[in-house]
Amino acid sequence: MWSFISSSFIALLLLQCIVTTSFGTTVAVAASTTLQTPPPGNTLSMTCTAQNGQKMYKCLEGKWVYQGGESKLLDAQTYANVGVYREMVHPVTKTISGWWEIVNDSGDDAESGYQYSTVTGKVIDTVTTQTSTSLLCVATQHGNMGATTRISYIAMLGAKGGAAPPQSLCKQDEVVEVPFTAGFAFYTQDTSPPTLPTPISAKLGSSQAVESFYAQGAVRYSWTGTSWTTKSVTAQLSTVPGGPVVGKFSVLPKPDRYGGRLNWLVFNPNGFSVTGRGYTAPVLMSDYGLGWQLVQITSSSGPALEGPYRYVLMTSTMGGLQPVIKPTTEEKCEGLVITSTFSCVFWIYTT
Repeated sequence: MWSFISSSFIALLLLQCIVTTSFGTTVAVAASTTLQTPPPGNTLSMTCTAQNGQKMYKCLEGKWVYQGGESKLLDAQTYANVGVYREMVHPVTKTISGWWEIVNDSGDDAESGYQYSTVTGKVIDTVTTQTSTSLLCVATQHGNMGATTRISYIAMLGAKGGAAPPQSLCKQDEVVEVPFTAGFAFYTQDTSPPTLPTPISAKLGSSQAVESFYAQGAVRYSWTGTSWTTKSVTAQLSTVPGGPVVGKFSVLPKPDRYGGRLNWLVFNPNGFSVTGRGYTAPVLMSDYGLGWQLVQITSSSGPALEGPYRYVLMTSTMGGLQPVIKPTTEEKCEGLVITSTFSCVFWIYTT
């Protein structure tokens, strides 16, 4: 996995990395590859168009300041009203997040008791052309149960309009609304593993995937003066992006008796812990993430309700590319640390 286990199994998300030196200074590290669609393991479930979209700006001290936006959502095929979209600006960080409220169908309504369910997402990729802008968001929070429960990614497609008026028209405290149009594509995390490459499927044989966990965490690299070494790797586990935390992933300081150091700990009442080591060579599946890889479980504890557990498979990786910068000796960067987020989906297999 990581450099002290297997250098191929790091899952960094270098969409926005920050390099922090021991001297307290920071420098941005450019994204390794632009990611425009969700990784494999996520399926398009619904498409919508924005109706009556408006973005709001307020004139403050001679500048237009973005206040947020909203629109109705129409089904792209039937044009039926299916919900509402809002853009929200964080009052402190000023970061922008999207919020979607989707009408539950009669089955979801009866089961959940809610007419609507919601999902919030943050932007992880932006593609801008001369005529439009497209965004990819990962889910960060779900509200109520229903249509949005398993939504993992949302793409805003071909957004047009919505730009601030000319500064010359700015009058203190004036609020204006600017029309915009866009399409939206909603993806859900799959309930079975994606198609696997032969080197991995051959090793799995008749083993069955019984549980999956979305992982999001951080990797810390340190520059030794000649190379990067891994300091720590940790992640939180949830059922889907934005879902409740149900466990954690970490690298143990010492291996178990069979050499396993990669540990998954699940918290729920039927929680369990499994530890393993790399079993197959990585298989590169995209240009924005390192290879998928199979881990053989070497030890476990707690109830294995679907067990015995045999393998953990890492799929749907985002990032994983090691830092490409090499500090110079003039920069005196020995001890420089990079902290990067990563995400993937872990699948647990039984015999």
